[in-house]
Amino acid sequence: VMTTGNKFKNSELILLCEWEECLFVGKCMEEFCDHIAEHLKAYEQHPLCLEQYQCWWRNCEFLATDSRELVTHVNFHSYHTKLKFLGSQLKASHQDWPACSQNSHTQNQIPRISEMFVCHWENCNVTYNNPEWFYRHVAIHAYSTEKENIPNNKKAVCCHWKDCSRTFKGKYKLWDHLRTHTQERVVACPSCGVMFSNNTKFFDHARRQVSEDQQVFICQNCGKHFANERLLRDHARGHVTHATCPFCDVVCTSVSSLKVHIRFRHCEERPFHCDFCESSFKNAYDLHKHVETHNDSDAYSCDVEGCVFTSRTSQILRQHYKKAHTNNGKLKYKCHICQKCFSWCYTLTLHLRKVHKLSSHSRFRYKEDDDGYMRLNVAVFNTV
Repeated sequence: VMTTGNKFKNSELILLCEWEECLFVGKCMEEFCDHIAEHLKAYEQHPLCLEQYQCWWRNCEFLATDSRELVTHVNFHSYHTKLKFLGSQLKASHQDWPACSQNSHTQNQIPRISEMFVCHWENCNVTYNNPEWFYRHVAIHAYSTEKENIPNNKKAVCCHWKDCSRTFKGKYKLWDHLRTHTQERVVACPSCGVMFSNNTKFFDHARRQVSEDQQVFICQNCGKHFANERLLRDHARGHVTHATCPFCDVVCTSVSSLKVHIRFRHCEERPFHCDFCESSFKNAYDLHKHVETHNDSDAYSCDVEGCVFTSRTSQILRQHYKKAHTNNGKLKYKCHICQKCFSWCYTLTLHLRKVHKLSSHSRFRYKEDDDGYMRLNVAVFNTV
């Protein structure tokens, strides 16, 4: 088992199961994941699962499209539980940290994982439905990689991840780099649930929330206050010297943005070529948008729970989301009882059934009110 870069890695974990009303507490990830597997096994035998795949983790309203997606989602909850425990340990070792002021409702909100975790290391392609085992697997690649000869008569460990050719002095640096490919997070705030790729970013999350009278580092350019010198330094990078284009009168805010301007406005070079036709482009983004037009099938699907809309391009998908799921930038569906908003009728239906105990022998019907929100058609519901 690889280490996690956290000084609490060897201590006993305290992993609280939050599946419905369960009170189980695990002491290691193996035990905890075995316990979660039992919940999923019992879930598959539940009669409601023939119609829907709703996560029963507390304060989670995720609705999967199939059982495989649900399993991957719930396994991420178990991994997230470990990260929150590690965050609570770090917080306990820094008594001077202020309490997290972010919304605690997001404590069990995790990112949508639409596919299995796939290892893209050279000649591997192993898949996992549990991030814990996936990240351990990737760490083994890093620590079993031997140094290779590289130009300039030097030796280094090489990243063999798909489309990557970075080299590093040692295996630990390679493993740390692999997190950029896997999006691995190592700690989470126990209060709001936000995950971080290293402890330093978690520290910053805490320090940003100190009271203003303790934010003694002041930006000389704009007067903003910060809790420590490094946060001020990161902010100060935004105050850069302006750079004027030598070919026209445009003024850019940085040297890098000036280079981009020159390439787009004053160069005819188009180094990004389409593999399907003769077209070429000045940047990777424009090429990507063009390649979408060659798709024979729908490549993009709406990630709103319960929605099955698909499209060939991301632009059409964005137009669909704006039209179907939002109302002037706000979520479209609103509960007539507690006024909570949702992006899709299916999610509101689950909310009415689970939270407000409403039931109906037919589908819930919604109508648009004068304020533009879609609410339950109470007249129809009462008739049913």
